[in-house]
Amino acid sequence: MGVNVVTLIVVVTVLQLASGQPTWSCPYPRTEEKCVCNPVINCGDKQTEETEDTQMDHLQTRLAQLQDTVDSLRNNTLTNLQESVDSIRDNDLTLTHLQETVDSLRASASQKDILIADLREHNRNLTGQLAESQEQKRNLTGQLAESQAQVRNLTGQLAESQAQVRNLTGQLAEAQAHVRNLTGQLAEAQAQNRNLTGQLAEAQAQNRNLTGQIAESDDQVRNLTVSRDSWTEYDFVFEDNFNDCDGKQYVKLTGYSVGKYVGVVLCSASRYKIFLSDDLEDMFRNVADGNGSGHDHCEFLGAENDATAVGCNLWSSPNTEGYRRQDRGDEPEYGTIGRPGTGYYYHCWYECGIDIP
Repeated sequence: MGVNVVTLIVVVTVLQLASGQPTWSCPYPRTEEKCVCNPVINCGDKQTEETEDTQMDHLQTRLAQLQDTVDSLRNNTLTNLQESVDSIRDNDLTLTHLQETVDSLRASASQKDILIADLREHNRNLTGQLAESQEQKRNLTGQLAESQAQVRNLTGQLAESQAQVRNLTGQLAEAQAHVRNLTGQLAEAQAQNRNLTGQLAEAQAQNRNLTGQIAESDDQVRNLTVSRDSWTEYDFVFEDNFNDCDGKQYVKLTGYSVGKYVGVVLCSASRYKIFLSDDLEDMFRNVADGNGSGHDHCEFLGAENDATAVGCNLWSSPNTEGYRRQDRGDEPEYGTIGRPGTGYYYHCWYECGIDIP
């Protein structure tokens, strides 16, 4: 509004100047009592008219400038006023919005009271639930402690079980090795059993043969005449453990009560293996010497001289049961002979300087 007033004053002033109305000149303020100002009236001389024309041109120019200024002020003022009106309208909208917001806040406050009441009730419920949860937590803590103790006990038991498993594993490995050894031994034993079964079958066959031979021998013995002076052919049974001869067999009497019969198995007529027996049906066994190397055993054959040759190293003669003596003419005795450590040893053949038969 202040801008409009200024604009009005400027317009009036310009119009006065343009109309040629007299201007008042007074050194003091115009009052009816103090001073009366006289108008200055210009008289019409030529110089004065030119001056007035010049002033008029100047005033018109000035008026044009003022008109531009007024137009500019009016446009700016109208723009500012329009903006103020728009702002006021915006403020009215803002006030309406604020009123709505206030109403909403009042409604919210009411809801807030309701919510606060609900929250307080909910808080009481949560407090109760919290107390229950804490009690449950204490119970669970106790249960957890018990579970941890049980876990520690089970861990110890597991460690003991693992140690036992390791020990049992070692024992199992040893047992498996032992089983493998026993399996090998069993296989060997089975092989030996098969061999022994075969040997038994052979022995049984030999026994049957020997039984037949014994029967034949019994018949021979019953019909046999044996003397001290001559040899009688007779297939006797002998211990064939240290013997190189496998020819014909002959027997005769020795003249001794122990080792009553002497038997020979021929390698040749002049070389033979010497055996003694107490009965023709008994096994004929080796005869060993305890003083010398057995050369005097030719006495059992009826030879006057000792053996001229003997076969095999008598110190290698096997340990067995047989006949033995020290010197020529001694009665034989029955006992252990052969190596090691008996002191009585025997040969595998003799040559006594006589032919048999």
